[in-house]
Amino acid sequence: MKALIFVAHGSKKELSNNEFISMVESIKERVNTYDIIKASFLEIAEPSMDDASKRAIEEGAKEIYYYPFFLNSGRHVAVDIPNIIYTLKNSYDDVEFKILEHFGKSEYIEDIVLKDIYQNR
Repeated sequence: MKALIFVAHGSKKELSNNEFISMVESIKERVNTYDIIKASFLEIAEPSMDDASKRAIEEGAKEIYYYPFFLNSGRHVAVDIPNIIYTLKNSYDDVEFKILEHFGKSEYIEDIVLKDIYQNR
């Protein structure tokens, strides 16, 4: 089974975390290429990336893809997420883990920004 786990920073504000979870739930309804889709957070909020990964594995995931929901390739994208995956790999050698390009790297991001700017002027 294939799992997709979205990874966001996490916030002290429950509203911010709920917005992210709602977005992931909405995407989940429109994607059929993954058997399991989950939201996760690096800090402050739950579920953590580690917990979401373990739940996906408990549900039968043998391949887990991570989509970092970050605009830039800062410390979280370049260091923290790979470190969590490294730890998971050591515990689950029968599961394949892969990091997708972070959100800000999308070839469509500029089009989205331009569309929003022109629609709201």
